[in-house]
Amino acid sequence: MPNGGSDCCGTCWFNRTNRGERDWRRHGGDSVPPYCEIRDVALDDPFYTYCANHPHRRPDRDPIPIGPITRYAGDGWSDKREVWVPSPDSEEIRQHLLYLLENFFEHLFKDRYPLGQGVSEVIIGQLGQFRERRAEKHLQWISDNCPDRWAEPARTALARIRGEG
Repeated sequence: MPNGGSDCCGTCWFNRTNRGERDWRRHGGDSVPPYCEIRDVALDDPFYTYCANHPHRRPDRDPIPIGPITRYAGDGWSDKREVWVPSPDSEEIRQHLLYLLENFFEHLFKDRYPLGQGVSEVIIGQLGQFRERRAEKHLQWISDNCPDRWAEPARTALARIRGEG
């Protein structure tokens, strides 16, 4: 993945440079510096920076931050991404994550981008990071009934919420 991938902040409609549109090539020029409008963060390397709100992951234009901003940390061909800016935390964000968790399966079908974590895994992981007790019932169901791709993150989140991890 030497070019950073097409799910980067450089192609996101929340990057001020793109003037509310996706796909930076439509706008040209660099007169507006790259800046994430929903997270209030300057993007010094937008083509190697990512989040779960990107149009490839949330095609319905979701302006409430989901999870952290990550950065490319690979060796030139891998898709390794590391947290650069942690997720903001507010009651609005927590309520939104809980709503998304309640509608878990809808996100599995909309998030078809092949690289990085899917939106569902980000939602599960962020609720675990926040130790959000209101998510326990849904996370337990996912842990008990879903394939390991989602069950393992749900178990990890439950352990954090319950103070076991």
